[in-house]
Amino acid sequence: MEEALRLLEKLSTSYAPPGGEDAVAEIIKGFLEEYAGSVERDVMGNLIVRIGSGGPRVMLAAHMDEVAMMVSWIDEEGYLSFAPLGGLDARVLVGQRVVVHSERGPLEGCIGAKPPHITTQEEAKRAPELKELHIDIGASSREEAEAAGVKVGSYATFPAHFARLLGTRVMGKAFDDRVGCVVAALVARAAAAEEVGVELHAVFTVQEEVGLRGAATAVNSVNPEYAIVLEGTVAADTPGVPEQSRITRLGRGAALRLMDSSMITNRRFYSLLVRAAERAGVGYQSQIVFGSATDAGRIHLHGRGVATGVVGVPCRYLHSPHLVLDLRDLEAAYKLTLEALRLISQQA
Repeated sequence: MEEALRLLEKLSTSYAPPGGEDAVAEIIKGFLEEYAGSVERDVMGNLIVRIGSGGPRVMLAAHMDEVAMMVSWIDEEGYLSFAPLGGLDARVLVGQRVVVHSERGPLEGCIGAKPPHITTQEEAKRAPELKELHIDIGASSREEAEAAGVKVGSYATFPAHFARLLGTRVMGKAFDDRVGCVVAALVARAAAAEEVGVELHAVFTVQEEVGLRGAATAVNSVNPEYAIVLEGTVAADTPGVPEQSRITRLGRGAALRLMDSSMITNRRFYSLLVRAAERAGVGYQSQIVFGSATDAGRIHLHGRGVATGVVGVPCRYLHSPHLVLDLRDLEAAYKLTLEALRLISQQA
């Protein structure tokens, strides 16, 4: 999986806040366009790659965007207030480095809060709220920040990094959902080489983190019969989490979602995904997630309904600056998804 590792690093160290996914879209387009029957960006910015013709129409979906921030105010002393783009947890933000994407280029900064030395006892008992945080780029005035190219509406993201950890594990930013993009890209290329027998639309969606918006429009263009959503999903195998709440674990295989807050998976299609895992000889983990949603929540409601499943690669510390995954789970998701396409083609 060395190629998958290189692609994951390239994608995860690129920046793609919701509504600003162009850099990631260009990398994926360059990877797939020689295998594609057609490649297009729609009005929303979704990248839609069609491979093959004839057979069942299948949509693979993986979102390109990452949790980020948008500058909402610049005060007289040059501090930046921000609005969250996606589910950010204030508890993990304080003191984190960020990159502010100004009109003149990237600026280093950090997220600050009221110093603990001067907080009241009541304030010290609770986590700070997002509205109490700010970004400090070192500016001493609003004029200095604006002269550096910072405007209301400028994006801020976590800085790019990627590292090999022990064994088969890696750490980086934005694995949610760049790992899904990697799996979708590799499956699409393999399906083209194999002529797997489906009309495949690999869709790399936008603005998932702020309401599954790209998928809501892309599904109208594709009009699929089947859909597989590829996600970086929550791994809760960390200290302090009870056994029954661990959901999925690193190194145990791909996560097959039974339900979340936006969808109960069609059981016949779930069984097909299980059969695909068994035929591919890879591990899988049945997953129920409360308080979470994916692009599948929009896709499965299209038209008269779409048989939709979610294949996830477990990641620790979702929506934080540093995520950890196991490459064996990425490989399992790839093999499972490719085998699922073969099974779907047999149903034609």
